[in-house]
Amino acid sequence: MKNDSYQIDYSSLIKSIVISVVSAVCAYLIFFLYSNYVALYFAYDFDIPAFVNLKGINFIQGDETTYWSRDALITILLSKPISAFIGGIVFLVILMTSTKKPVSIILFLFWLIVFGFNTAFGILIDDAVAGSGTYEVAVVMNINNISLIVISIFLAFLLFKIGMMNGRLIIMSFPHQHLYLLRSRIIFFITIFLIPWLLILAYSYFTHDPSDHSSELLKNLPVLILLIPFITASKPENIEFKYLPTIRHSYIDVLLSILFMILSAILIILMKNGIEITGY
Repeated sequence: MKNDSYQIDYSSLIKSIVISVVSAVCAYLIFFLYSNYVALYFAYDFDIPAFVNLKGINFIQGDETTYWSRDALITILLSKPISAFIGGIVFLVILMTSTKKPVSIILFLFWLIVFGFNTAFGILIDDAVAGSGTYEVAVVMNINNISLIVISIFLAFLLFKIGMMNGRLIIMSFPHQHLYLLRSRIIFFITIFLIPWLLILAYSYFTHDPSDHSSELLKNLPVLILLIPFITASKPENIEFKYLPTIRHSYIDVLLSILFMILSAILIILMKNGIEITGY
């Protein structure tokens, strides 16, 4: 029977909280710019004027020469969730590789996975409620409501399984936090996962108009589906801790955290000024 009388390593936990917040912000901005830029690229390819800023991709209205063909509608609107999904898969595979990684890299990869899949599925949820965007694509492709319900159930199950896999990888990566115990797992969940997500949610609220707040909440709901399975995820038995960092926290984590903050500032400045494609 596991002993529940251990002392929580608060020093290590606080360091992990700081690293997690910094990593989460950077990962969110990376996927925000990446997925919107992919849509911007295809919009340019179809001669549809648009630009990307802190609110996302904006299509310039009022141009009589702008024509949204069926191919343009499908390609541009689906490019964002599909590119985000592919990115999430790539970073999940990287996290699964059995190599020693610093704590900062583990948490950075974790948040890249979370925001990659959240971007992919959050857009679908928001568009389905609003009846626009990718929902229009489903209408154009003659996908009926029954098929949409079946697809939604499958995607929700897939998202939950990804959350379970993520949870197991984190448990294997932080054995010194005693995450096989429910109490320590809840503490870890609130501090390392929930706090950074709430800060990201607050950031998205401040950078969008009040009329978009409900939309931003819907877009971030998949995060909970990805995080909650961590509470119930079980550590695989008889598996060596191949993901254990060589040192719990090191100077590498400090340097990488500073790098994440600098990169985040650069991305915010770039998007604040607006990004557009004017030519190859």
